[in-house]
Amino acid sequence: MIRYIIRLRRLEALNRYKTTGRPATKLNTLQTTMQIRTDSLRPVIMAGLLTAFLIPACTASEHAGNGGVSPAVEIADQDISPEQLAEARSHYIRGLTARRLDDFDAAETHLTRAQSILRRSPGVNFALAGLYLDEEDYVNAIYYGNRAVELEPDNKWYRLLLVDSYRATGEVDAMMDQFEAILDQNPNDVDVLFLKARILSTQGEYEASNEAYQRILDLTGPDRSIYYQRISNFTRIDDTESIIEELNKVLDLEPGNVNTLLMLSQFYLEQDRLEEARTSLMEALERNPRHPEALVNLADIHINREEWDEASQMLNDLVSDSLVSTSHKIEIVQYVISRFSNEPENDELKRTTDSLIHKLLVSESENGMTHAIAAEYYSLAGDDEKSLEHLRETVELMPDNDAAWRQLVQTYYVEGLYDEAITTGKEADEYVPDDAFIHFFVGGAYFLKDDYEQAASWLRSASDLPSRSRFRSIIFGTLGDTYASQDKWDDAADAFEQAITLDPENDVALNNYAYYLSERGERLNQAREMAAQALELNPDNAAFLDTLGWVYFKLGEYEEAYEYIRASIETGDASAEVMEHMGDVYDKLGEPDRAMYWWQKALDKDEDRSYLKERLHIN
Repeated sequence: MIRYIIRLRRLEALNRYKTTGRPATKLNTLQTTMQIRTDSLRPVIMAGLLTAFLIPACTASEHAGNGGVSPAVEIADQDISPEQLAEARSHYIRGLTARRLDDFDAAETHLTRAQSILRRSPGVNFALAGLYLDEEDYVNAIYYGNRAVELEPDNKWYRLLLVDSYRATGEVDAMMDQFEAILDQNPNDVDVLFLKARILSTQGEYEASNEAYQRILDLTGPDRSIYYQRISNFTRIDDTESIIEELNKVLDLEPGNVNTLLMLSQFYLEQDRLEEARTSLMEALERNPRHPEALVNLADIHINREEWDEASQMLNDLVSDSLVSTSHKIEIVQYVISRFSNEPENDELKRTTDSLIHKLLVSESENGMTHAIAAEYYSLAGDDEKSLEHLRETVELMPDNDAAWRQLVQTYYVEGLYDEAITTGKEADEYVPDDAFIHFFVGGAYFLKDDYEQAASWLRSASDLPSRSRFRSIIFGTLGDTYASQDKWDDAADAFEQAITLDPENDVALNNYAYYLSERGERLNQAREMAAQALELNPDNAAFLDTLGWVYFKLGEYEEAYEYIRASIETGDASAEVMEHMGDVYDKLGEPDRAMYWWQKALDKDEDRSYLKERLHIN
């Protein structure tokens, strides 16, 4: 459903903003505004820090005018001589200079000396706190920051430095206490409210964050950027009703904004408020009649209402429109294919998809992605011949498209066209060399053609190439089968062990390893454990049931062997080998007539088992 695809993209965009601050599609204005607002606050705070650093060097009247404790008071309280005050100021200025030159040791030495003389100077304590915060020494930053706040509790810059320090140490409650103290003194400080709201949001306190944003709106009036901040928070708590309310407020500020109308329609769609979604989309199309996303969403509404003629006409017009970009056309057809993949029995949807694929191929026949999409559709529709045809076109037009080559080789392999899989795989290796997936299917095709030397060569190569551990497990499992077919048992055992180490739940490797062990009469208890594990992972597999039964047969436990081999036959998928095994079990159970019956069925199913004629006394 497109509404869920769009919602996922929207959430991804919001998450990208949260982590990077970069604008993303459909939310450019929202994210850009958020970034400007957030980034602009830090320089203001830094300006406050610099002002505070300069306080001890000011005159008494200047200092008092900045809301601090004047040097004259400090001298009286601390009995500081003019000479000591001059020395403290000298160390203070040298400390600030060293800090600006990134000489931390010198800055710490001079500021510490200044603080030892002017212990009750909030500015000197603040300077030390800032120094330690820059060096990520949060213990000292918090200590000296608190000293500054105690000495001058009304100075918001001192408290904001503590906010930074507490935020770094994850002390959320202490951080909020500082915000509240600042806002108690100045409830209308918009920048502090904004910073508080942003931090609350990063802490997952979305409702509290929105309360802070609402206070900003109460103070400043309607503000598009703040509405989008609130929308971001509401999105994270899935409060769709509130999102719709905020988007309508944005529209009140910017009537007819196409992006806002589109977002609004998407949320209406999520709530199945189709008529309201349609109204928003029609308004967006009045502004931009060819807006692909609006048209696709409108088509989605027609599809949900099963208004197939309208949906088909709208989508076909889009794909036929020369003014619509190729990328948009491809996105439109991909959307319809995704709908078809969820409703393959819907004949109306299939007709619409057929028509769109045809029009896309006509208008964009030289575009490789067009053929790739057509191949995907025909594969879903079960037309493998056409799927292969368009995969071939894809790799001819886009020879570096590794995904198309993989799909082409795999399709030949799955269809049992092993010669074509091998030829195409070798061709693919020239354009996208060293691809583990392609090497695996070439090796697998050689294996199924009983060319074990070539199979082992390609599979060994595949096992050395980068791939996910589960896929490498499959490669090693197939390599184990190849070596076992060559009677290279040590190599086979190593390959199977590798396969199971990479993926302990590789049921095929567990089963095949167990079967080969049973055939050789080796480590039968281990073989029984692996066969039982494979069967637990895939309980209805006829071959797996037979393997466990055959291991029990080799252990001489014929009743247990009978139960599992009988269960294998009852699945309806039993091979001639399973039937032969049932004959062997009956033979050991002392029922020769039943043994003869199953041996005959095995021979009838596979005439190559001519050795059974001797047991059946056939000349």
